[in-house]
Amino acid sequence: MGSAYDPDDILKLTPARSYSIVALAPVGNYALQPTWDDGHNTGIYTWEYLRRICPSTSSAS
Repeated sequence: MGSAYDPDDILKLTPARSYSIVALAPVGNYALQPTWDDGHNTGIYTWEYLRRICPSTSSAS
């Protein structure tokens, strides 16, 4: 697989580079499927998951 996939510490699993989303496709009414800049589009991210990982932008609860 080459050096790009051979991290110094196997437990860190840091990507070799950053990836950007070039397109988003809805999956029903419950998720999004991104297309990444390297051309792959595997992965479906539910609205619930995306909301959970989104940092809060307000200080009010």
